[in-house]
Amino acid sequence: MNQVKIKKNLEMNIMKQHYMYTLRSLILFILSFFILKNSYSLDIYKKDMTEVSDGIYSFGSFSARSFIVISNTGIIITDPVDPINAQEMLKAIRKISDLPFRYVVYSHQHWDHVLGGKVFKDLGAEIISHSKCLKHFQQHKHDDLILPDRTIDENTSLTIGNKTLNLMYFGKNHGDCTLVMQVDGDDVLYVNDLVTPYSVGLGFMPDYDPIEWIRTLKELEERDNWSRMMGAHGIPIAPKEALVQRRRLLESLMKEVKKEMDAGYRREELYARIQLEEEFQNMRGYDLHIKRAAERIFHFYTMGW
Repeated sequence: MNQVKIKKNLEMNIMKQHYMYTLRSLILFILSFFILKNSYSLDIYKKDMTEVSDGIYSFGSFSARSFIVISNTGIIITDPVDPINAQEMLKAIRKISDLPFRYVVYSHQHWDHVLGGKVFKDLGAEIISHSKCLKHFQQHKHDDLILPDRTIDENTSLTIGNKTLNLMYFGKNHGDCTLVMQVDGDDVLYVNDLVTPYSVGLGFMPDYDPIEWIRTLKELEERDNWSRMMGAHGIPIAPKEALVQRRRLLESLMKEVKKEMDAGYRREELYARIQLEEEFQNMRGYDLHIKRAAERIFHFYTMGW
């Protein structure tokens, strides 16, 4: 009977802990959403360290974020961003843990995520990326870019103590070497640049494939083992609905651009005519980015890239 009682108490404690993280995330999301909807004076460079689940943290600002996993024996970080950010992240982590750094994972090839890895490599961390990132790193060199120690070609798991981080590859989307990440048994999905919650933020980005991006988002949407997501930009945590909205935004944008092209409009005249649904117009950065996003889709339809 005592063992049954202990088991029940343990299950209740786990449920309470999950409830508290979910409630904290909901409150944070509501506050963040209010700021995004009502203020463009948001300090996008003010950094924070936010625990979004047990041993899982978001470090950074609206401008750039890193996904951090702290187990009972070591630490995994993603996307060091740049040397200054990496040093700030190191200081923030050391306030809560003195465990060794085991891995640094580059989520994809863009410089605004992968510079600064030397800070953690010097402390013994192994740097990992998808193999398809290598050609980008070698073609576009940077003094602060440390090449990965190991590359992967398929889904891979990194286990450190009581935490296992799954690295998942979904093919082309935001680029051709993007890794989506999730800790075993946790409901938080790190989608890096695939979604910036409740922000347009698409711009002209020449290396993303809109069709494959939508496909990837649909595949992630269909997975039932997560309910919250973290992006590499924006607010620290958001519900699954934010990913669904990004998929619908891309679909709406492609539909509207194609409609205007079929009506005979081209380039600047076409971009000025794009008006998406009110839901998307209320997203942060809509007025700033929508014409550039339309231009990107126009080039996809006219040039195949």
